[in-house]
Amino acid sequence: MIVRPGAKGFDLEEALKLYFWRAGYFAVRGVPYRLEGEDVTDVDLWLYERPAALTRRRLIVDAKNRRSPKVAERLIWTKGLQAALRIDDAIVATTDTRLSARRLAKSMGITLLDGNAVSKLLQSQSLKDAQSLRTEELDVAVRSVDKDRRSNDWRDQLLAARSSLISGFGVQSTNACLAAAHFFAEQAILAHPASNQAQAALRVCFHVSALAAISLDFMLADELFRPREDRKLSVTRAIRFGEAELSSSLSTIKAALGLARSYAPNGAAVSKQIEHAFYADAGKIPAEIIAEYSSRLGSSDQLFNVAREVEEASSALQLPSYDELGSEAKAFVGVVLDFNGVSREKFAKSWPRGSSGPFNQARADPQSLEDTGDLFYDDAKDEVSASASKRRD
Repeated sequence: MIVRPGAKGFDLEEALKLYFWRAGYFAVRGVPYRLEGEDVTDVDLWLYERPAALTRRRLIVDAKNRRSPKVAERLIWTKGLQAALRIDDAIVATTDTRLSARRLAKSMGITLLDGNAVSKLLQSQSLKDAQSLRTEELDVAVRSVDKDRRSNDWRDQLLAARSSLISGFGVQSTNACLAAAHFFAEQAILAHPASNQAQAALRVCFHVSALAAISLDFMLADELFRPREDRKLSVTRAIRFGEAELSSSLSTIKAALGLARSYAPNGAAVSKQIEHAFYADAGKIPAEIIAEYSSRLGSSDQLFNVAREVEEASSALQLPSYDELGSEAKAFVGVVLDFNGVSREKFAKSWPRGSSGPFNQARADPQSLEDTGDLFYDDAKDEVSASASKRRD
């Protein structure tokens, strides 16, 4: 049986995640911020929205449900993190209800959800009854598998995928999440069919596949008015070389080849050999599989919607099998499997239709956000609340 952590912070973070998810955002909890391989801190809640064809917005939320919230400290810290991550907007959720806190937040350009808003969130029955797995439940399942295996492989793969959302959102996060999807798809196949390990692997595979989808959506934002073949080529290059445009990546390669040509024995021949082998290996990466699919959807909001659908499947209490996914969600996960050389048939058999596990308990039917209401004060409304209201309508 999975025991939920009882920390108040976790409760508030989950409530905020559900609130913003229902408002139309893509929301991820517990995103690590790593600097040169070291964990610096983590983002309580990372938000991504696609309010218009040419517009993508990323937000971070700092949530502190404490008796002594130290709101000024949290506002300053969050503003600094926003600047470091080059994120569009920031939100602080706190138990503080003082007018001075609201004035400080407004002067800093941060949206403040004060104690009144936090109380409404935590008392919302519809959020409490949500039919979805909580982030910490999935994380506990991952740690449990690692404990049994006496390794940190699962945790490292999961956190690397999440971390890429703030360390290199777009090209880098696409590649990181595709690699993580490969790992967890293989783990699902290796596990005993319909076992707890198979369920956990399938859930995380869906989760990181959803992160890959929003990464592709962000990467294609600047490609909207380009011909489909150009979009396809851009994605192909990004997956093969780590850059949508070849100029920056090839300059490094050419510099390395120049050094080999100048200093290696028989340098000209060695340089040619290295160059030929490099492009031959790059050509073996089946990037066209991802490029063909994403370039078809990249001119609309379909990739964003697919990401939300796959993420919802990953956190559904009654985990759907691969064959039970919606048509577009199944197509995208299938493309990810094909790219990674993983058999769709074997993947589907890892969690057959009708399988049940430790998370498959019924909860009350979720309701709308009506009992939560608008968390943003009239004098503090900005693009965040306006966008949320538009999506609820």
